[in-house]
Amino acid sequence: MGARELFDRRMELLSAGDVAGVLEQYADDAEVIRFVGVARGKTEISAFLTGYLAAHGRFDLVTLDQFFETEDAVMWEATVETANGVAQVFDAMLLDESGRIRREFPGVHGYWGRT
Repeated sequence: MGARELFDRRMELLSAGDVAGVLEQYADDAEVIRFVGVARGKTEISAFLTGYLAAHGRFDLVTLDQFFETEDAVMWEATVETANGVAQVFDAMLLDESGRIRREFPGVHGYWGRT
């Protein structure tokens, strides 16, 4: 799976609230690195994703604002509609040789409430 396919599938899964589906995109030893700490392995990443979706409800893509990929990395910035309103999200990921996420650096850096 290429980086753009990973993005498209991820947005579909997040919009559907499918934690198990999103979790399949990660390598077994993956890490999600945030300012508040690191989620290591699928059990901790599952807990992070469950909380992330509980806080925002859904992520319906409005626009893909920036997208860049290399042979082992992908990063994007997108505007999404959540259950709480419009937000701007970003993500940077290092991928393993099979295209699964090895390290992720996610974030929400703009939130405008309901539209």
